[in-house]
Parts: sequence; structure tokens; C-alpha cells
Amino acid sequence: MRKTASIAFVVAVGFGLLAATAAGKEPEGGPLAEPLDERQLPVTWRNLANERVMFPLDMKDMPVKIGRERQLFLDNYLIAESANVRRQVQRPRRDKRNPIVTPFLPEGGSPEYRAVAAHVMQFKTSPRFRMWYQSFPDWHPWRPDEKIRFASSYAVSEDGIHWSKPDLDLHTIKGSGLRNIVIPYGLMHGVFHEPHEPDPQKRFKALVCVEARRVRDGNLTREYTIPEGYYLHWSPDGIHWKGDLTRYIIPSLLRSRGLPQNGVGDTSRFWWDPLRRRYVGDVKFVIAGQNRCRGIMESVDLVHWSQATPTFLARLDDHQIYGHRGFVYQGMYLGMRWVYVMGRSKHHSSNVELDCSRDGRTWTRVGAGQPFMDFNPKRDTWDAGKMRPVAMLEVGEEIWIYYNGKPTDVETGNPAFPESQRVGNCVGLARLPRDRFASINGGDQAGRLTTRPIDFHGSRLHVNATVAEGGELRVEILTHDGKPIASYRATDCLPISGDGIDLPVSWKAGAKLVGLDHSRVRFRFSLKNAKLFSFWVD
Repeated sequence: MRKTASIAFVVAVGFGLLAATAAGKEPEGGPLAEPLDERQLPVTWRNLANERVMFPLDMKDMPVKIGRERQLFLDNYLIAESANVRRQVQRPRRDKRNPIVTPFLPEGGSPEYRAVAAHVMQFKTSPRFRMWYQSFPDWHPWRPDEKIRFASSYAVSEDGIHWSKPDLDLHTIKGSGLRNIVIPYGLMHGVFHEPHEPDPQKRFKALVCVEARRVRDGNLTREYTIPEGYYLHWSPDGIHWKGDLTRYIIPSLLRSRGLPQNGVGDTSRFWWDPLRRRYVGDVKFVIAGQNRCRGIMESVDLVHWSQATPTFLARLDDHQIYGHRGFVYQGMYLGMRWVYVMGRSKHHSSNVELDCSRDGRTWTRVGAGQPFMDFNPKRDTWDAGKMRPVAMLEVGEEIWIYYNGKPTDVETGNPAFPESQRVGNCVGLARLPRDRFASINGGDQAGRLTTRPIDFHGSRLHVNATVAEGGELRVEILTHDGKPIASYRATDCLPISGDGIDLPVSWKAGAKLVGLDHSRVRFRFSLKNAKLFSFWVD
């Protein structure tokens, strides 16, 4: 059992490690494969890695079946061989109107202190965009002599950019001025909208992290303690919430530094996996000698959860994985890890790197550590000290990423900052065209990338690509054993040029893949001064 797991791990790490060489002007980006950091492996696994133990099969010849989803090159899963190409992580553009949500600062009252987005959802009905965020007030709703750090508030928008905080008047806290609080005693680490839930009072569900505290009942006749942990809540509309505070679903992280870990940490996130049809907890893990890492736990009912198990560790001792958020995109899993950068700030400075997964459990870094969302280079701005993405939405032909930002320690007290940006975290928006998380780049000398054998259903091939002036992109179709197919050679392909998220591929014989439907073929992409983001067949 242990040997099987060890081999599987090594294969997962080393799978598809393909050499990419370059001649002439090297294309932008990094190599398609990152050398294995053997320091992260236990001794047994390290020995296997050194001996290059692999399956007795040539994985580049193993066929892959694809559907109508767009096929991205975030990892080497589809790649059999390559030459003169490199992988480059793209960066979303910050919206010029950032920050789009700032803390509430009432006249003569206590400030909201922080606006930290936890969840953003898109709806067909008004309000089209809804946000549940952490307002971090310094109040306690039950006893005036106690304080609470956490509260969850609500904001709405019709366009996803201009947000308002509705006057709900559900939880009025003396001295705050806030009227949009939906849960006055905890943080929402998972919000779920389930319109087909039979009980209309539970169409919205949430896991809320509640701190341990003394509470008096409604008659003020007794006191009891709410243990620190994650409690299940439900709501008919995402605004009016009820919860069972008699027992927690998941304990919060205690003092355990070993395995099994007792509880999960503060940067944990819970989400619904539509591919495996279960709830997933992407949780903070702490292991002796490794500091912060990530773990995974699963549930089919939001009540009964599996034991959390580690999924990946930090790359280096001084670059811990502070948080992580996984998203389902085009039939695979896209992850954004918050990388804790030591020495930049004393208050958890972090930028963002990409990772991906094919099964939701094993994650692979994209671009060998290239930042996906980095600190704002303007050090006198609100998001110069921290970048933490929390939500990703498909809006039209764009990907919208909502993130929390924070100034550096120095700028927090900078009088040049607007007061609303000096109090703490704000919410920003970054955007990029669909599929364009990472590209395969060819330089001055034409590069080549050939896929593994692919089983597909359809008649037309499309690419998402950018071809510079004077550059060229061609596609050749080969048999499963690598022989060119007549009429679909590279010389028969009409050169693809320009910049487009949906560029049809045509040959001299036309655009239709005549006689290839339900076939097993390889696609060979030839790139010169071009970037390839994805391809698909429909």
C-alpha cells in the first residue's frame, strides 16, 4: 500500500516532464516542465525519484478522450512532445475603477475596518451580482463588555463593478452605523446557492466560522459557550440566515501540529465540485517542519466530512502557501494559491500563483512559479501589500476575478491615501479574456507542439491564439502513430494570423474535418512569434 502510494506520487509529480529547447531568440515564459524539487519528498519517495521510477508505458502514446470543452495547456497532460516553445503565465488587468468595495466609515461611528470579499455569485435575476464579505467590526452583538472581530455583510451590483450596501436593518449594532450585516457573529467560508433544494427556506447554505465565546440566551438567565468551529447555516434568499449553533460541523484549527490534524485553519474555503458532485473543503493545514500547506476534505451533504488530508506543500521555506481557491473551468480544475512572501511585510504579504488539477486532488504548478497576480508595482496604492483572489466568474467572453487587496505596512498609515483605503482590506476586480491563463509561446524560430492521441467528436477545429505581425500558426493532423494525414498537412493549413479567442482552423480542402469524426488523431501546432492558449473541436 505504501509503495503504491509512493510510486503514484512520483508519477504525478514527474508526469509529462518534457524538454523544451530553443534556438535563436527564445520565446517568452518558462520551460514546459519544472525540475522536481526532491527536498519536498520523504526519503522513500526521494529514492524513487532519483532512480526515475516510472510506469513501464510511454505516456505520450496513451490516448485521451476530449469533449466539447476548450483544451487548455496549463499542464503537460495533452502534450506528447515539443520543441522551441515555452509556457508563459498571463496576468489579468486590474480594473481602473478599483477598489470597487471599500470599508464603511460612518460619521461619528466605528469604522467597518475591512471589506474582505468571501464569495461573489452571478445570477440571472436582479440583483445580478451578489457579494458576501467579511466586515471585521470590533463589536459584540450580545454583551457590551465583550468584543467580536468577525461579521459577515452583504453587497449587491447590477454590473459587477458598481456595488452598493443595501439597508437591511437586520442586525443593528450600537455605534456601528452598518445596516447590511447578515451574520453578526462569524465569517462565511462557504456559500452555496441550490435552487432545486426541496425546502425553500434552505435554498442558500453556508459554513460559518464562529469564534468561541460566552453567550446568554434570550431570557438572559444562563450563559453557555459556543465552541470555535464551522457551523451550518441556511437561508431562503442569502440575506436572512439561521444556523444550528448547538454543534459545529468542522472544528477550527487547534494546537495540533501533526497528523491527523484537529481542525482546519482560517483561510479554508468550501465549494461545490460539479464534476465529482460533492462539496470540497480546500483547507489550511499545518504540519511540523512544513509550516503552512493545504489539505482537502469532502462531503456529500455538508454535514459529514472526510478527514482532511494534505494535498501540496510550500515550494520553499520562505514561500509558504497561505491560502488556496479552486475553480472548475472547462472540464478541469484551476487553482489560485496565495503565496506568503516573507520579509516584505509583517502582516501576511502574498501574491498569487496558478496551479491546476485533472482530478481535484493532485495539483500541479503552472509556469514554474511565474506570478499570476502580483503586488501592485505602485507601492503607494491600496493593493501593494497583498493579493488574494476569492471568486472567478465567466462574464461574457471574459474571466472576472475578484480579489482582496491590502497596502503594505508603511502605506497603511500614509496620509496620501484616502481614509477608506487606510483602514484595511478592500475588494478589487481583475479581468482577462477567456482561456488566457497561460500560453504556449513560439519565438523567431518556429516551435512545435504535438499532442497525445486524441479521441474526439466533431467536425471543426478552433484555437484561441495571438499571432504577432509577421508570425504564423499552423495545425497539422496526424494519425495516432504520428503519420501525416492527406489534406491536413502543415503545408495544407491556411496560416492563422491576428488575435482572437475563437479562430477557426482551415485547410486548402476546407474547414471541416472530413472523415475524422470519432477518430483517434494527434494535433501538431507550429508556432512562430505566436501564443496558443487553447483549442477545441465542435
